[in-house]
Amino acid sequence: MKEDYKHIISNEKYINNFQDKKILITGANGLIGGALAEFFIFLNDNYFFGIKICLTSLSKKPKRIKHLLNRKDTTYISLDLSKDNKIMGIFDYCFYCSGYAQPAKFLDRPIETININIGGLYKTLENVYKQNPLARSVFLSSSEVYSANKSTSAHKENDDIIIDQNNKRNFYILGKLGGENVMNFFREKKFEVISARVSLCYGPGVLKDDNRVLSELVRKGLSDEFIQLYDDGSAARRYLHISDFIKMIIKIALKGTQPVYNICGEEENTIYGLASIIGDHLNKKIKKGKTHHIVSKTAPKIVWNSLKKYNKEFGKMEFKPFKQGVEEFIEWYKNY
Repeated sequence: MKEDYKHIISNEKYINNFQDKKILITGANGLIGGALAEFFIFLNDNYFFGIKICLTSLSKKPKRIKHLLNRKDTTYISLDLSKDNKIMGIFDYCFYCSGYAQPAKFLDRPIETININIGGLYKTLENVYKQNPLARSVFLSSSEVYSANKSTSAHKENDDIIIDQNNKRNFYILGKLGGENVMNFFREKKFEVISARVSLCYGPGVLKDDNRVLSELVRKGLSDEFIQLYDDGSAARRYLHISDFIKMIIKIALKGTQPVYNICGEEENTIYGLASIIGDHLNKKIKKGKTHHIVSKTAPKIVWNSLKKYNKEFGKMEFKPFKQGVEEFIEWYKNY
């Protein structure tokens, strides 16, 4: 990841805008929030940026970021943003990464899921802008907001949002849409806020109990005789390596002008294709399933979003090759 961070530094001309700033990252015990925290720590340790970082998550003993908690440049607050908000302080940037990103968790905790994305976000922004009206904030929404739109072309940010009333993932989808509306509420008041519809981040930093597809398949590849899929593995995905996510979110946070952006990869693969990369690397066979697991059954068949708006404003991205990213993840997972 440090090599990826160096690449970001050398190619992002606005990065110095973070110098001596105060940054709030909620949901810092997750993959995305933790990676953002490590990136800003990297700036402090290697380029003397002097950033002060406030991290929050639900956990009283966060495993993902435990190595950051005793630093002088870092403050940690444990709180449940679905119920209360004790975040105080003056911040120049806010990255709202709170919420359950793993389908099994947001399916199991629907009320908390919608509260974190709407009520928790509102209270956080209210505190941020009361102290510093010039702050810039980014809310992590999700590509799942497009899931009921059956268009066969890449989804654009202004596409129709359709709600399937029978979708068991609605608390997550409606929570993200509600969060985007909270951001628009603050935007109408002339505050600098942006929503990012993120699609399928992966990479080093997941916890051992992570139950998203990539982690599940790697665990099976390491421990089982073969890799068993829940279904036929035909669902199509465009995964985004966490280092590429950081490249994109940093540009949006610093210079984004639009209310919402898609953030995703461009290399399409199926779940079966992902399993095949893992199987080839670990010398394990793949077996397709005949029945649908609750998570795969409710998941969208295709996740394919347009980067036209992002590319027009910031230039075309150069992504880490998917096969390389997955193989690096497997080796990291084995060792850590």
